[in-house]
Amino acid sequence: MSKSRILNGAEASRRHGVLAGTYAAAIMHADPLADAAVEALHAFHGRWWPMVLKALEEGVAAVPDAPPELAALVASLPPEPTPEEWEKMVRGSAAVARAGDSAGLVLQCASLMIDYWSPPAMKPLVMTGTLQQQPIHRLTQTNAWWIELHRQGGLHSKQDGYKTTVHVRLIHAFVRRMVRGSGAWDRAAWGEPINQADLFFQVVGFSKLMIDSLQRMGYRFTAEEKEGYYLFWRHVAALLGVEKVLLTSVNEADCGRYWDLWMLTNPGPDADGIALARTTLEAVAGVGNPSPAMRRFQLWLLRGATYWLLGRDAGQRLKVRWTTASFLLPLIYKPAVWASEVFAKWRGVDRGQAAARAIRKLALGNAALGVVPEGTQVVSAPERLEALAKFKPGAPAS
Repeated sequence: MSKSRILNGAEASRRHGVLAGTYAAAIMHADPLADAAVEALHAFHGRWWPMVLKALEEGVAAVPDAPPELAALVASLPPEPTPEEWEKMVRGSAAVARAGDSAGLVLQCASLMIDYWSPPAMKPLVMTGTLQQQPIHRLTQTNAWWIELHRQGGLHSKQDGYKTTVHVRLIHAFVRRMVRGSGAWDRAAWGEPINQADLFFQVVGFSKLMIDSLQRMGYRFTAEEKEGYYLFWRHVAALLGVEKVLLTSVNEADCGRYWDLWMLTNPGPDADGIALARTTLEAVAGVGNPSPAMRRFQLWLLRGATYWLLGRDAGQRLKVRWTTASFLLPLIYKPAVWASEVFAKWRGVDRGQAAARAIRKLALGNAALGVVPEGTQVVSAPERLEALAKFKPGAPAS
């Protein structure tokens, strides 16, 4: 267990018992199957992803030069859900996806922003310079992945949402390989890079924080829809390589406890996290090269949304400048959402139709930025990883 990273350990154990110990142990666990596959795939340079893609689409037997480590990874991927599970997952993902731009706002101002809370969790991306160089690139890539996942049937094994999730898992392993090889990683102090605990917290951000934030905005979900959405993210988490001992905790109650553990035991944002929060919001406000006045307005709105969705303490600790939008957004947003929901119900639009329309709109908006292509290349081109292979750890934020 990495004691130097965990604060308030006794209180965490008192509040959460076994889950606190599971969380602490997970900090020292990575993803051995993906790590072994990447170690073997690295020799193929830019050809590694087409090889993996063919193995996913046609089976490992269709790739004569596939290393056994890749075969082991593919064989370990979770089985297809049952028809009953698919039905629940589709219902839950459609209920969230119908929120469209609102879900995008949650991703930008909450689900991804809260990652900056933990300095050890962010160190791999800080060290590689990924976030300092292109904060908007990470956001648009994550948006594109989210879109692919939430397309109708996007999690089926032949669809881009599924394949791209495997891509994300391998990219995590590539980054771990780079960081470990740098000689600058302090495992005793920070745990494994992109470890199981940090990976699970990202799942919490995409599931519980998403649902809670949308409910705060005025969207309503049935108990069945929420259960289906957690089941959806449990399957995504399994594809991402989350350990089985943690997969059972992808539910509303345990994700809430995990959120409390994260906020209690992590030291809070450092200079890097604060700088990344600032540059991320500024980058999002500048998307599409708006006029200076519109950019200022969008930044005012995004800062307010961060306080509204994450709370005053998180906003202040991340040193996001407070704006009156944090008060105005609830007054405006909730009635607007309520009216749109009533109108959709009156028109007889079901949530599946609303989700499909919202996903199409989000995809068009993402494509208009010209930053990331559609499909299985939405995460990171192999060339980007090759360029990072010889990175030097970046200087801390000033």
